[in-house]
Amino acid sequence: MLGLVVTMPNEHRPPGLLSVSDGAPLAADETLTAVVPPGAPGAFAEHAPLASRALLLGVASANHRLVAVGERGHILLSDDHGRTWRQAESVPTRALLTGVCFSNYLDGVAVGHDEVILTTHDAGETWALAHFAPESQQPLLDVACAADRVIAVGAYGVYFGSRDGGASWGQKKFAAVAGKPAPDDLGRDFHLNKIAAASRSTMYIAAEGGHLYRTDDGGGTWHELPSPYDGSFFGVKPLRGDVVLAYGLRGNLFRSEDAGATWRKVETGTHAMLNDAVSLGTQGDVIAVVGLSGVLLVSRDGGRSFALMHQEDRKGLSAAWGVGSDTLVVVGEGGARRLNIAPSAVKPSGATGP
Repeated sequence: MLGLVVTMPNEHRPPGLLSVSDGAPLAADETLTAVVPPGAPGAFAEHAPLASRALLLGVASANHRLVAVGERGHILLSDDHGRTWRQAESVPTRALLTGVCFSNYLDGVAVGHDEVILTTHDAGETWALAHFAPESQQPLLDVACAADRVIAVGAYGVYFGSRDGGASWGQKKFAAVAGKPAPDDLGRDFHLNKIAAASRSTMYIAAEGGHLYRTDDGGGTWHELPSPYDGSFFGVKPLRGDVVLAYGLRGNLFRSEDAGATWRKVETGTHAMLNDAVSLGTQGDVIAVVGLSGVLLVSRDGGRSFALMHQEDRKGLSAAWGVGSDTLVVVGEGGARRLNIAPSAVKPSGATGP
């Protein structure tokens, strides 16, 4: 997310779960209430000449193709590593899209506001509407694909899952196995800001209020992790082995080497909100973290330390994807662009930041 703050009051949340459709193939290891597919879409995204320079919030890869999503239902495709972009042929929504992922080189899912879920089976050329519930006032904020398992999360603990690559969906109230909750946490449904898959079975969620969660069974059971910080987390990035990064408000970045059991604070040299992280290179030791105010952090030691660089226009960066050992495609307030993160382009970590 790019600094999008959800402010809908809890009393406006719809009670209960969605109705059950007959014959939906839901897995026995995760209790989900099946989602009834919507009818015909009300509006399609319009084609705009400057869509690649408008607000974009998510980016993913479908084999050699990059797919970016953002405002007004815009979905953009690049077949040359982010040098040029074109809009998808057919997108049945004008809602703000916040996240996108692919299970393979053809099948993908995008999510966003109005609780919209879109699916594609042609690497993003065309999209179908799988779910749409603007009356719920619960935007979906991110989605993760791990083979045929797909999980979408969002505001007030909204949680959708699919066990067939997005062909059918179910919803449940998010709950995690945890120790004794803090008094202020009782009865609260936290915004689930980001979900990331380490494997088909292991996934992490970054949430507001300093909450972090992990599942080791593909979403059947979630466990709350010890948190090193009381502020909101806006991203989590599994790296090699049990190494995980968690990051969020005021430039806070933490690293764990034991799958989130313990954490160490990593200095960043910035107070900007951090939104996304990506690993690059054949060994995965190069890590880039992007955030507001054009902040880009680069690590060449597996996330143990970072150097800081800024974009001159200071436009916020929401998400990133690696297209080479020293090249990023980033999306955010200024649309999509390529960035060089070679050592000669990165400022020392002690440089003054926002």
